[in-house]
Amino acid sequence: MQPEIRRIIAVDAHRRRTGTCPQTIHSLGSGETFGIASSPDGFTDIETGLRVRVDAARILLPGGLAPIEIVMAEDVTFSGFDPGSGERFTGRAGGGSSVTIYDSRQDDYFQYAVVGDSGI
Repeated sequence: MQPEIRRIIAVDAHRRRTGTCPQTIHSLGSGETFGIASSPDGFTDIETGLRVRVDAARILLPGGLAPIEIVMAEDVTFSGFDPGSGERFTGRAGGGSSVTIYDSRQDDYFQYAVVGDSGI
């Protein structure tokens, strides 16, 4: 899965869990920090310029990219499928200041810190 797609999933999972959109997301693995601009129906990843929209169970990407499926469980977990890479993923977003995404085999994980929530 591409790093920008993982980042978008992390932002969306946090947004769905808390009802607020982070203004900044920090990749703990790479040390990079990225700006996010909230909108009523999604957000924009400022680094890539991707204008992301969301619906009940999908992350909708522009430019004909296939939607990413995402399902939030009643606890802190979520799961989904990225058709662009053909990969399933799981994760944890408890409503705090971090989101963790695991690959399909749970061999590898990616952690993000979210900062500066704004209203949806």
